[in-house]
Amino acid sequence: MLIEKNPKHWKFWVFYYNPDESRLFVAKMTGLSFPFLNFAKPMAWAIAVLTFATVTVVAIVNNIHPVR
Repeated sequence: MLIEKNPKHWKFWVFYYNPDESRLFVAKMTGLSFPFLNFAKPMAWAIAVLTFATVTVVAIVNNIHPVR
């Protein structure tokens, strides 16, 4: 995985946005192995929303029915 180091494509050093990039996942500027999403792609927004929704639903269900 190539590391994208161009700072103009990184918003707040966390969100990668490059419409000219064909990859959905890119490596962070610092070289961490965790892939980051290219938020210029609609699929990245879908993944982010589904992840947030899943975490929210699990948290709500866990508070309604706590594990004993």
